[in-house]
Amino acid sequence: MKLELLAQFQELLELEIKHDFFQAGQFSRGKVKLTPTEGTLKELARNGLQYRSMASGFLLGYASTDSYTPVEDIEKPVHLSVLLDVEDSRFLNYTDLPFEFDDNEIFYFNNKSLEKEDTEHKNLSLDQYVSPEDKIEICSSMIIYDFEEEQYGTEVQVVNALEEIVFEEILEDGAISCEISLLGEPEGKYSILIDGLEEKSFFLYTGLKKIFGVIDIIIDKDDFSDYALFDSNGALVKQAYNIRFATRSVRWQYVLIENGDNQMHKEPIIYDTNKSEGYTPMDFEDPETEALDGGKEIYRVWSSERIPFKEKQQEKFKLKTKRGKSGVEWIVQLPCASALGNLKVNLLDKSEVYSELIVYL
Repeated sequence: MKLELLAQFQELLELEIKHDFFQAGQFSRGKVKLTPTEGTLKELARNGLQYRSMASGFLLGYASTDSYTPVEDIEKPVHLSVLLDVEDSRFLNYTDLPFEFDDNEIFYFNNKSLEKEDTEHKNLSLDQYVSPEDKIEICSSMIIYDFEEEQYGTEVQVVNALEEIVFEEILEDGAISCEISLLGEPEGKYSILIDGLEEKSFFLYTGLKKIFGVIDIIIDKDDFSDYALFDSNGALVKQAYNIRFATRSVRWQYVLIENGDNQMHKEPIIYDTNKSEGYTPMDFEDPETEALDGGKEIYRVWSSERIPFKEKQQEKFKLKTKRGKSGVEWIVQLPCASALGNLKVNLLDKSEVYSELIVYL
């Protein structure tokens, strides 16, 4: 008699949330929170799928024996949604995204390859890195869609992420708006079609807590793209997706201030001493002199280029000045900027933020 082997967990896909700021290339545990929606938990159980959390992502898989793999029996597309929250108050300090964050928008990621500008890296954002282009508007279950002019026999449809029609109405002649009801529909991405053409996409979200974003995974046997979870023969394909954030780069400004009343230092020069293989040395602009109340002068020295923030900065900058009446060469190591510090806005260019480091001489 042959005993049936116990079911084993088989990976179908792995998702990692990556960030160039961190030394490990991904968020450390506790900085991101991923939560499957209630509808997704039901879909997982219905299709024999299992969700497992990781420190910076999740695994999706299934229990399989030698004789049976339930996920292979999927007959129609399966839509899974996972809510993404970033639990780090300094996230935008070290992330290359605008500081402005509209409460009516969230970031939206999915595994539809036709929506991507870059598919080489299996990113779920539109391009290799997350950008403002990945944002989508949040809407409630009741929507008033306004037209710029009167409509005559116009057909309004709403389709879900699986392109199933969930709302349909032909407007009366002279209508200037359409009331769309999605009551009873699950949270997810929807699109409004006007006479068959997509006019607007939005995410239906009924939760009270503001979220950063949502991840949609579509499992479809008729999808044979680079992101597909089945091949053309119906066999399962393991995928490794990612959502990747770029680190913020800012110019550094060193403010050099004399400790005493006398001006002991002059002709300051900041230079890069890092000689690591593959490292490109940073240049600094000529010092700017500024007179304070009382006549004391301070120096401001800007980096010529933006410097990427890192969890551990590898930059090694030194300051050289001529000190005292004799002009003796004086050299000191300078501190590195930190993404955990407060950033400042350049008053001459308010679109630029920078890092200010005050050094007392």
